[in-house]
Amino acid sequence: MAENEAVASVVAQFADDVQWVREWPDKPTWRDRLRRWAFPKSYRFDGSATPPKPWVDRPAEHYERTGWRIRAAYYRSDLAFEVEYVVCDQCKIGWVESPYTYDGYKRCGLASAALRSLRRAYPGFQWHTGGGHFRESEPFWDFVSVDVPGGYTRRERCHYVEPRRAL
Repeated sequence: MAENEAVASVVAQFADDVQWVREWPDKPTWRDRLRRWAFPKSYRFDGSATPPKPWVDRPAEHYERTGWRIRAAYYRSDLAFEVEYVVCDQCKIGWVESPYTYDGYKRCGLASAALRSLRRAYPGFQWHTGGGHFRESEPFWDFVSVDVPGGYTRRERCHYVEPRRAL
């Protein structure tokens, strides 16, 4: 229990201090590729490097979800929590999906801190989910949706973030 309290205090304290990345380090950048080509004997890419900040915001790696991002929390070198999200600047709406806390980090307040930091990063936005809530997760959603515009209720994504496909 003391470890959970340490995790909660350390990670929640920095929930608004987020490292924004365009590409996650497990994928070599063009500079990494150039270094590998120029210096093949001495090149070493460590894609498992611990992020310098406990909170990281990175692109989601889904081919069908262009524009989606992941807000993730790390404790030491462990991935502790992540949630996928997308926002529409035109509609002022954000959607969150698949919040997940990894074993050993549950019930530390990471999900609440992540959702709160997203609301602070996008002030004035309504927040929804794209799907329904599992019955066992309803108490969580009831708790985090208090005084949140949109209340994390189910809502279809707008056509700006979810383009209609031609049939």
